[in-house]
Amino acid sequence: MTLLNRDFRVKVFKAFPSVSGNLLLGVCFALIVGASAVGQESQREHEILARQLTGRNEILRQQTLARLAANPEIVVQSLPTLIKTAEAEIEELGPDDSVPQYADRLLYVVGTAGEPDGDRMLVEMLDHENYRVAMIAADSLGQNGRQDTIEFLKKQVDRPAFSSHYGFRFNLVRALSLMHHPDAVEFLTQLEAELEGQLEYEVGLVLAEVTEEHFAGEKERYERWKATRKTKAVVQYASYESQPDLQEELQPDLQGNLQPNLLGELQPKLQGELQPEQPMPNQKLQRHYGIDIHAKRILFVIDRSSSMRKNAGELTRLELAKIELSKVIEEMPSDNEFGLAFFEEGVLEWQEHLVPATQGNKDAAMELVRRLGYGRRTNSYGALRESLVFDDQLEIVFFLSDGRPTCGQIIRPRWIVDDIIERNRLRHIKFNTIGISVSGESEYFLRSLAERSNGEFRKVN
Repeated sequence: MTLLNRDFRVKVFKAFPSVSGNLLLGVCFALIVGASAVGQESQREHEILARQLTGRNEILRQQTLARLAANPEIVVQSLPTLIKTAEAEIEELGPDDSVPQYADRLLYVVGTAGEPDGDRMLVEMLDHENYRVAMIAADSLGQNGRQDTIEFLKKQVDRPAFSSHYGFRFNLVRALSLMHHPDAVEFLTQLEAELEGQLEYEVGLVLAEVTEEHFAGEKERYERWKATRKTKAVVQYASYESQPDLQEELQPDLQGNLQPNLLGELQPKLQGELQPEQPMPNQKLQRHYGIDIHAKRILFVIDRSSSMRKNAGELTRLELAKIELSKVIEEMPSDNEFGLAFFEEGVLEWQEHLVPATQGNKDAAMELVRRLGYGRRTNSYGALRESLVFDDQLEIVFFLSDGRPTCGQIIRPRWIVDDIIERNRLRHIKFNTIGISVSGESEYFLRSLAERSNGEFRKVN
């Protein structure tokens, strides 16, 4: 193998026409040595980067990932090393293994490069036997707007996880929504008819925001799509300027005009003809503490610690919570599924998974609620952790508490929220939180948990 190809030799001779042969060879040798030195230095840098990403120093690994995320040009320069490192880490995962946080972030960083090699690797990851890897790859492609990969994303509906895991469905729908492309819009429109519950509602919100801009100037195509959208009937509620105290009999008109969509953006309740399907006037939209319930699969998590003995008027806090819980159970449609969990120092689950809202199941649940007594300290973290592993189809959690955590593996509210939100990364569960007589750190805890999971917070005095 020659070190200098013919084209390079010709360019050198043209640049130095009067240089002697020996001198020219010296110049060429210097160029080769310099290039070799640069190549060796670059190789060392890539080796250092690989060690930083795969070593035992977690702080250094996270710092390296943060530096890469903030410097796209470094990502492009280091892409071969990043791809090789990511592939090696993912290759070791079995079908049911959790994906390490750094591997998750690394796949996202690869997507920020916007390079064909990075996209190719992420598309290959969509077929990984571990559905969590496929979810992360899909999210990276969506977050970075890689529109050329839409056709590959559409095939994800054929994976078993699409039917068995709510988080997988949500993740895919969000990735497609982020593409802002007519192919994605039209596919989401087809998919909407197959979805139900919270995700059907979320897709309706997204499609209601579609404009001609999503169709890249294809006006006729946009008009054809728009003609397929049905006029939706909408239940309207009075607005309020800020989060209310629900002291006033929990009236239905406390629902706000702002709500987070599946992209995490606050947007107004929709007006006009392109609306997510809502109950017709003869249908009742179920609500709990003034929060609309669109989900079909719901878990209610109730604090029964000793502080819930305190009076709230003529009844204790727990007695009031039991009344509202029994009411929402009794009114639940028969095609819903639900679960109950009560916590103090430990967590008591009524069933190990969601159950259909048959009259028999509702009666049994309400009887348990009626007999429920008080415990001692407040293990909020334990209850939230249990909710994340409760059922793969779970869409929404209603979490009710009256105070700050006092026991459990993690007690500090801020740390609990950070931990739960990270663990919810691939579950996409929405936490709606209800705070009874909370203030200060307790209110911050419940409010931030709701906001960071795109849920809603209500305060009851």
